[in-house]
Amino acid sequence: MIIVTGATGKLGQAVAERLLELIPADQIGVSVRDPEKARALKEHGIRVRRGDFSDPASLRHAFEGASQVLIVSVNSLGPSAVEQHGNAITAAKAVGAGRILYTSHMAANLRSAFSPTRDHAATEALLQSSGLPFTALRNGFYAESALWFSNLQNANNIALPEDGPVSWTSRSDL
Repeated sequence: MIIVTGATGKLGQAVAERLLELIPADQIGVSVRDPEKARALKEHGIRVRRGDFSDPASLRHAFEGASQVLIVSVNSLGPSAVEQHGNAITAAKAVGAGRILYTSHMAANLRSAFSPTRDHAATEALLQSSGLPFTALRNGFYAESALWFSNLQNANNIALPEDGPVSWTSRSDL
């Protein structure tokens, strides 16, 4: 069974819906904080279970029977984000998942000036030390976030990386 975390978010939900086009619904499970919000997925026959990255026991239950787990990175920064990702990695290992897929970020690097890429690099290090096969999906910036950036008070002061342009990516492409 393939488990998708964050399946009530934009990317996680899109992945779960795309999986429905490729494999039978009974081979898909989702882990969400609020199962009621995943009612439409459940109606399609997808297994819906509560899983909170801050509650390791809930993750073990949500990941039960997983052959693969897609860990969609949390919407927070810093040590708490890395800890929550670590909880998900530990839970996937505890249930015997054969592979973890993780939505990392392009240029993940512990020395980056951009704090989210430091968090992703730290999570990738946890994946490496877990001993499980994993794939770090180093996604580009979500193109939809350009609208958010454009609404910032100092949007005209957004700096591009010195080594090249930003790779904007739509969630539907991912």
